[in-house]
Amino acid sequence: MSVSELTQERAGPPPRRPHLPRPPVSLRYVGGRLLTGLIAVWGAVTLVFFALYATGNPAILLVPPDAPPDEIARLTRLMGFDRPLPEQYGTFLHSVLTGSFPDSIRYGEDPLPIALEKIPASLALGVSGLVIGTLLGGVVGYVSATSPSTFLSRVPLGVAVGLESIPTFFVGIVLVIVFAVQLGWFPVTSTGDAASLVLPAFTLAFAFVPTVARVFRTALLDVLQAEHLRTARAKGLPRHTLVWRHVVANSLGTTLNVVGIQAGVLLGGAVVTESVFGWPGLGQLSINAVQNRDYPLVIVCVLVIAVGFVLINLVVDVLAAIVEPRLRS
Repeated sequence: MSVSELTQERAGPPPRRPHLPRPPVSLRYVGGRLLTGLIAVWGAVTLVFFALYATGNPAILLVPPDAPPDEIARLTRLMGFDRPLPEQYGTFLHSVLTGSFPDSIRYGEDPLPIALEKIPASLALGVSGLVIGTLLGGVVGYVSATSPSTFLSRVPLGVAVGLESIPTFFVGIVLVIVFAVQLGWFPVTSTGDAASLVLPAFTLAFAFVPTVARVFRTALLDVLQAEHLRTARAKGLPRHTLVWRHVVANSLGTTLNVVGIQAGVLLGGAVVTESVFGWPGLGQLSINAVQNRDYPLVIVCVLVIAVGFVLINLVVDVLAAIVEPRLRS
């Protein structure tokens, strides 16, 4: 035995380094999702830029239809629309990065605070509709996948899928006629309180139910046929443990991804619902900006919606990866 081995034997084994718990999701995963989101935001604002210029001189959208040619030419020079297209695109990207947008045509002020002011109302409507729709869709999917009854396994899912053929505005109008006009339970138009949120939230929720129900049902059927569930049954685990820990928990990953895609309506996709009920959100503001030919406000609304969509999907992707680690790959 050498001197070094004898010294090590007397000193004992080297101390172990403390085991630090690994984060549920790596920074590389989050960074990759964030990079993908930034590319999506760049693509969205670039698409809007070229879509506006594909229709001709954007200055025409900023003046009344009967404006003289001299006024259009003056505004074209003032806004820089007479410069080469690459230069205009560079100026446009600089405005997006720095937040230095031209003043709103209608409001005469910075359009970014105007759009940000509408986000809480859109989030309240979107989150309410998403939660209600996800819960209803989850119940329908679970019943259709696990119920031994032929009626319960087919009829609720069939009704949910049938909702996809009904336009959102028609659902909203029916709810208004029944629950607001005839029964008088809720206000016809938005008043800013909780009561005026119920009908728009359920109208928006009906758009989530079919997709969530189908995806959750498919995921449940896959898990119910898995080998690990048979092993868990053979061990004699309680029914509630089997249902929540081995069936529902293993089916949430895929469902959360679909919910994340559906969550894109939180900020801008609920345009129709906000229009039917007069809800003071970002979707309603976008419609008014297009109708008023407010070019700077349209750009800001698209930018806020795109950034919000990316952030919401990033959060949902991280949650889905935490629930089901297989999705991280």
